[in-house]
Amino acid sequence: MSSESLDCMSHLEEYYTNWIKELLDVRKIHYDPHDLKILPKTIGFGGSASVYAAKWKDTSTIYAIKKFVENKEVYLTDLANSHENIIQFRGITKLEDGKKYSLVLEYADGGTLRSYLRNNTITFNWENQLKFAKEIASAILWLHDVKEIIHGDLHPNNILIHKDTIKLADFGRSCIKGSDINTGTYGLIPYMDPKFFETNSYRLTEKSDIYSLGVLYWELTSRKSPFDFEKKSSDDHLSIITNILKLLREEPIEDTNDKFVVLYKKCWEHEPDNRPNILKVISELNCIDPENNNVSIIPEESEESEKTANVYSCQIAIK
Repeated sequence: MSSESLDCMSHLEEYYTNWIKELLDVRKIHYDPHDLKILPKTIGFGGSASVYAAKWKDTSTIYAIKKFVENKEVYLTDLANSHENIIQFRGITKLEDGKKYSLVLEYADGGTLRSYLRNNTITFNWENQLKFAKEIASAILWLHDVKEIIHGDLHPNNILIHKDTIKLADFGRSCIKGSDINTGTYGLIPYMDPKFFETNSYRLTEKSDIYSLGVLYWELTSRKSPFDFEKKSSDDHLSIITNILKLLREEPIEDTNDKFVVLYKKCWEHEPDNRPNILKVISELNCIDPENNNVSIIPEESEESEKTANVYSCQIAIK
């Protein structure tokens, strides 16, 4: 690592430390660990950190506690806050058995998207698939265009469900757009930007998230893990990577909305420049009929219809 990169990282760490100091001294959103009763069951894992449920004092209020995170994750989780499709940041605490801070987060009662898809294979219909697709895109729009954050680790175990609403979570591998920091090659293979597998020096971009989004959209319609990744051993990982680099992708599920298939195929294009940005994704989602999954290919337009096509352009509808 170059001296310039080390110097940049040092300055960033100082910035994150000062941010936490403001959380403690000014905004006062620190939770006394004695007021949090950690429940015995682990509810998930985020990167290298475990996530537990905890009761607040003697109330019925339950929070999720992500234990022992880096200062950068505290900063980015707070920065990404205040969107209905992102898990809410409540504060920080320093548990007695650790030196690092732990995150106090909104508790999602529906578990992960992965478990939701596995447990609702029959009842999870097209209308709900499109709803979730729009909510995930809305969260990414908030990150990319409002907060200038690249998530960097989008997969169904980092997307939670609370009251039948999508909640994007886990900013442990996220970064600020344009930051000249190599985030390393991390994540779940089927959802990772293939460019990571071509060069160790590749850096996250917004289009890395868009690739992951394309795979997630396929998974919404299939309810399956791409390439049966969950059932594979580590011995199979290299062959999956090789196939992805050969442009192998999952096949569309029969009767999936044609426009939706076209959209997610654009998202998982190998070359980042060929992938749409999140605004384009949302624009195309809003042109898809939520009541009709099996849509035939649109016939070629006549010359007259081309002249008036702009009249029927779709509006972007993001809260």
